[in-house]
Amino acid sequence: MSSADAGPRQKLIVQAALAARLHQNAYDRFEDAAAEYFGVNRTAMRCMDVLERAGRLTAGEIARQTGLTSGAVTALLDRLERAGWVRRLRDETDRRRILVEMTEQAQQAAAEVYGPFVAVLSEYDNYSDAQLRLITHYIERGSELPLEHAARIEDMRRRRDARGAGL
Repeated sequence: MSSADAGPRQKLIVQAALAARLHQNAYDRFEDAAAEYFGVNRTAMRCMDVLERAGRLTAGEIARQTGLTSGAVTALLDRLERAGWVRRLRDETDRRRILVEMTEQAQQAAAEVYGPFVAVLSEYDNYSDAQLRLITHYIERGSELPLEHAARIEDMRRRRDARGAGL
């Protein structure tokens, strides 16, 4: 159905979805600029974002949170470690486990890049609590949907590849 054929409510839904897409495109551009500043790719930025939010994690935990394979995470962490953005250290409670954390250099660079962005969040002071809850719900659901469909597409690819391999 084209938006010209839609009723007023459907037009609002399409308009909200388009605004979300444009928001994602704008955020992608911001993240591209940040990745360029750090001298890494977007996948590495996703890894550092996970570490920034969670603190210390194992490579396996990073893999689960990013959707990367364990081999890809190991190679990525090697590159990030060589660049000085992350460090590996032994878990003090279980010396067999290796944890990964952002370096102080990475934390300082992240503060330079993201600090001014976070500082302007005061613009949301104009919204009521109810509006902020609605915005939060919309964004959270808008984040769940692409992940659900990414899993669906990944499953489609696995089935296609298995058919192609004669499995």
